[in-house]
Amino acid sequence: MYKFGAVFFVIVIGLLFALGILWTGTDQTARAESYQLDLASTPLPLTDEGMPIIPASVYTGSDEIPPASLSSSVNAPNVLATPVPGETLVYFVPTDNDATATVLYLYNTDTVDHIVALRGYSYNGVLVYSLNINISAISFLRLASDSIAAAPPPSWATPAPIITNFTDFTYLASLSLPKGVKVEGYTLFNPGTGVVDPRTDQGAIPLRFSTDPSTVFLPAVSHN
Repeated sequence: MYKFGAVFFVIVIGLLFALGILWTGTDQTARAESYQLDLASTPLPLTDEGMPIIPASVYTGSDEIPPASLSSSVNAPNVLATPVPGETLVYFVPTDNDATATVLYLYNTDTVDHIVALRGYSYNGVLVYSLNINISAISFLRLASDSIAAAPPPSWATPAPIITNFTDFTYLASLSLPKGVKVEGYTLFNPGTGVVDPRTDQGAIPLRFSTDPSTVFLPAVSHN
């Protein structure tokens, strides 16, 4: 009789515990739905340019996870890009982990459209990133290796930046610049969220571009 009472008591406690977990989950779900409704019905604040400030989407990825192309190119030849006749091949070192990003500016001063070949290489010179960029005549493009915060300034919204996403496994990159196409760029620091917010001072370091890949790793020396 005593054993039966003990077993019954344990069963009752277990049922109460399970009901408590179910009630907590239901309550949290209801609160989340209520929060979403409140957010949708609450007018969003406006920026200085009159644009609504939309909360940035949550960054769920990681630039420090090896891209799929890295494992598939282990046995690929380690050969850097060769210059295209009539184009200028420049090299630079991108930075793109969870707390840094690379921003590139491309200017086409020519009167015809061009295609710019962007390539990225791993530590042993194997091609791990490839992107062909179409740039119209007399136009400007911005590239960023991380996503852009919601409701960016108009200067960042038009034209929309191209996301390059080098990840932390691109140790060296190259750009094949056709006639009239110019490039500038910098690396910046973000809060570790993988999101670039143009409205926040995140600190920037200019990129060094060189036609010789070995020189982009040399320290800068000032001559007075």
